[in-house]
Order: sequence, then structure tokens, then C-alpha cells
Amino acid sequence: MEDKAGNNEKTCFNRRNVYALSLTSLLTDISSESVYAVLPFYILSLGYGRDIVGFVEGLGGFLDSLMRLASGHLSDRIRRYKLLASIGYFISSISKPFFALARSWPLIALIRVLDRVGKGIRTSPRDALLSFSTSPDYRGKAFGLHRSLDTMGAIIGPLLAFLILPVLGYSGVFIFSIVPGLLAVLTIAVVVSEKKLCVKITSYKEKKMTRSIPLSKMYWLFLLSVGMSGLTGFGQAFLLVRSVELGWSKEYSLVFLMISNIVYASIAYPVGIISDRMGDKRHYLYPVVFIITFITGVVLTVSSSPVAAIVSFVLLGVYMAFNDTLRRIITGLLLPVESRGAGYGYMHGVYGFAYLTGNIVLGRLYQLYGAGIGFTYMSFMALIGFMAALLFTASYKRSILNRI
Repeated sequence: MEDKAGNNEKTCFNRRNVYALSLTSLLTDISSESVYAVLPFYILSLGYGRDIVGFVEGLGGFLDSLMRLASGHLSDRIRRYKLLASIGYFISSISKPFFALARSWPLIALIRVLDRVGKGIRTSPRDALLSFSTSPDYRGKAFGLHRSLDTMGAIIGPLLAFLILPVLGYSGVFIFSIVPGLLAVLTIAVVVSEKKLCVKITSYKEKKMTRSIPLSKMYWLFLLSVGMSGLTGFGQAFLLVRSVELGWSKEYSLVFLMISNIVYASIAYPVGIISDRMGDKRHYLYPVVFIITFITGVVLTVSSSPVAAIVSFVLLGVYMAFNDTLRRIITGLLLPVESRGAGYGYMHGVYGFAYLTGNIVLGRLYQLYGAGIGFTYMSFMALIGFMAALLFTASYKRSILNRI
């Protein structure tokens, strides 16, 4: 099987790695999402504004993405994908309980950064390892399954936060997070193997004898679309805040977040399967990301009904299923084996920088001018992103026609 990057990979599906990596992400998201479901409310309870919520959210995402870029390059250099991923999972698991001691936003931001640094270290080598564990004709299935189980953790995490918060408060939620986090570290360290992959990974010594393979123009064009999706600032933090403003309690807002993640988990795997079946036409799916973002922004701009919160969380679930799954699938298909870790790092880095910018802008507009202006910004950026995605799909189609 030959993919867009020209990699000849035998048809295979390493179940042990795919299932173990998916289970690791399930456990990690139980840990992370139990914390981040309540963190915006915790920040507001300390007397800070929505702009601080946006800054903390965006800063964590930005540094997460910088570390993804660095770890992607490092993993390609040293060829130790599992080791780097395990280190990242460990850093994340031990950092989140310290939120229980934080009473100022700079300290909250510091802990958030430490956790996201761990995520950044693990994500690119993990995504590369997952792509190495499948051939192109099964890659959609693998990433779809991974995103589905990952998101099951994002369902269980807020549910546990919902149960723990009334009894033990914010500190109880933060301290609990270490349990599933350490189980995730154990899973990847013991079960995942770099043996019997679907591609031959050259050793560090062999790699030094070969020249780096440049990344294609098509890949960089795709990153333009990825960056635009980040600039919209579309994420759960502001939806949680808006939900409370529309009259729902914090507990009900967490329920809506769980509904969002149920939608995500239900759709991500089918998106991956559909992507595999579409083959060279899978790029047509990506503009859907921006259509969903635009619709959500419009709903939150024009409606002050409590129902708008429920609709926006459902749309968030659909958005994440398409965006998170397709970004990983398409990136892997545009990258040669030798540069896949770095290529995933660039993709995550571009998204993270854009997400930081989008969250700061959206949060500032929200704080100064209200929800209407903030979510109008989100819809406007989605329109620009839609045009960038159409440019990518048109170029991708032409490149396929030129190969025929």
C-alpha cells in the first residue's frame, strides 16, 4: 500500500499497540478531563475574569504544542518513540494534583503549563507510533478508535468530577486525578511494543547515515487550514462559561460536557472508517470542521435561550470528532516515515500557537464586549478557515489527478 507521501507499507494492523495506546489515552483523559471540566469554574471562583480563563487555556495549549514540535523532532532523531511518550504521560499524571494548592492564577497557569508540557512531550511520538502500527488502509480505523476511547475518558472524567465536586470540592477532584494518570503510565510502559511494526524504523546510527527528507508543499498547505481551526478559539472552556450565563448550574454544565464527549466518542470511529473507505477523496471531509464551527458561533451569538448551550455542546462533540481525527489521519498520509515524528510536531505546534491566539482574542472580546462579539469572532474566523480548507482540498485533488 502506497500513501500520498510515497511510503510503501505492508497491509497490517498491530492490535496490541493500537489497543494499548487507545487504553492509555482513555485513562489519561479520565485524569485530565475530570480536572479541566471544573478548572474554568475554579478560576472564576477565585475572583478572576473570563480573560484569565482564556489566557490559561490558550497558554497551556500553546506550550503543549511547542513541546509536541520539539518531541516530534527528538523522536525522529533518537528513534525512541515509546520512551518519550512514557515520560510525557508521567509528567502529566503527577502535575495535576498540585492544582489543589493553587490560589493565584499565575500558579494555576504554571501547573497547567507543566501538565501540557507532559502532553506535548508524549503526543507527537505517540501519534507517530500509532501510525507506524498500521498501514494506510487501516490508519483511519486506528486513529478513529484511538480518538473514540480517548473521548470515552473525557466522558468518564467530567462524570467523576460531577460526583466528587459536591462532596470533596475542587481539591478532591484535583487529587483524584493522579490515580488514572499513573495507570496510564503503567499501560504504555508495559504493554506497548516497538517490535513488529508495519514499517521499518531505522536505528539512530542508521538514521545519521541518511539525509532528512523535506516535507511536501501539500503538507504545509494543510497546516494553513489546521492553523485556522485553532484561531477560531473553539473549545470547551468558553462553552462552560456561557452555559452558566444562560442559566444552567455548574453541575448541569458538566453534564452537557459529558454529552459533548459522548457525541465525540460515538462519531470519531465512524469518521475514521469513512475516511478509509473514501481513500484519495478523504480530504473532502476536512472543510466540515469549519462549517460546524461557524454554525456554533452563530447559535451562541444570536440566541440567549438555555437550549443554545445544549446545542453548542453537541456541535462541539461533532467538531472534535472530525477535527481531531482527520488532522491526524491526513497528516500521517502526507508525511514520509523518516519525518513523521517531526511532521506531527509541526502540525500540533501550528495548531497550538493558533489556539493560544484564538483563545486570547476570543476571551478578551468576551470579557470587554460580551458573548455576542466573542462568538461572532469565532464564526468569522471559521469562514476564513473554510476557504483555506477548500484551497487545500482543491490542491490535493489536483495532485492526485497528476499521479493518474
